[in-house]
Amino acid sequence: MLASISVDPGTPPGPSRHDRMGVLVVVAAPLEGDPFWDPISFSWPLLGILLAITVLLTIGFVVWLVLQPEEPDHDTKDLVDKATRHDRERAQAIRRRLDADSGRDDTSGPGLR
Repeated sequence: MLASISVDPGTPPGPSRHDRMGVLVVVAAPLEGDPFWDPISFSWPLLGILLAITVLLTIGFVVWLVLQPEEPDHDTKDLVDKATRHDRERAQAIRRRLDADSGRDDTSGPGLR
């Protein structure tokens, strides 16, 4: 009445292959040797070269970032004072022109014409 169930599912149908550890390789078997899925065959030296280039570029970039000069300390107080003074003089001249146009100030002053 009781059916026995096997824990080992058995080998799947179709071509099968085992890797170095004896594990059944089923997924890659149909794709092996296909130039579309494997245009460049895997090689450890090529991977090592690419890894070495990546590490060297990363180290070079970090060194470049560390060696970047700090922003130089410029005293901009004189420039700011000059710009502020110019802006205030210009605002005062505009205010006087508006007052002269509205009739609240005398138009005979210099810079109001």
